[in-house]
Amino acid sequence: MKTEIKTGSFVHVVATINKTAGDGKIMYVNPSVSTIASDAATDKDVELVAYDDKGKEVYREPVVIRRSSAEPDRPNEVGLIQADLPRVSGMKSVSLQLKGQEISRYEAGAAPPGPAAGATFGLELAGAAAASRRPLKIDQLGGLQPVAGVTYSVQVKPDNRSTWDTIAVSRPTPEVDVDRNQFAGAKRAAVRVLRTTGFDEEIIAEDTVDLK
Repeated sequence: MKTEIKTGSFVHVVATINKTAGDGKIMYVNPSVSTIASDAATDKDVELVAYDDKGKEVYREPVVIRRSSAEPDRPNEVGLIQADLPRVSGMKSVSLQLKGQEISRYEAGAAPPGPAAGATFGLELAGAAAASRRPLKIDQLGGLQPVAGVTYSVQVKPDNRSTWDTIAVSRPTPEVDVDRNQFAGAKRAAVRVLRTTGFDEEIIAEDTVDLK
């Protein structure tokens, strides 16, 4: 099987499917800037279909279903789908379909207004049982309530590295613990919160925290 990494604007969809039972579920939908293209055979019975906000179909393709090695006495009926859809302007929902019938759908949520500029972050004190792990505190996002179809990711860039590490993804709120042991030798770290509707993503808050 040949594979190739391509860059661009994509929507990464993770789902499960059980063709025998006729059910499945879309687990995650997130924007992506790269995809691994392969020549693996798709299953013509299983498709991902995307629609715009007026219900017009803007994308439809069969998907590759991956299965782990089945044990001799345990049939392997549940498959995993990891597909990168081309990002089409106006995408609002993705449907998982089996033989033309929808079995799961993801609908983008309406993102609430972001915080005002100048959000300040901090790490709360941790208990003795987990001295290295501290909850991330963002005053401007305090009390944020989950909204269907809207998720949050948190990324950290310590002062001794040049790249961002994602420490939380697809969270209903940006609440997360920061484990200082992950960033050996660092004294401070830049932290940013990203909000996604599955199709669109934006940084809504960014600040620097003390890791000492």
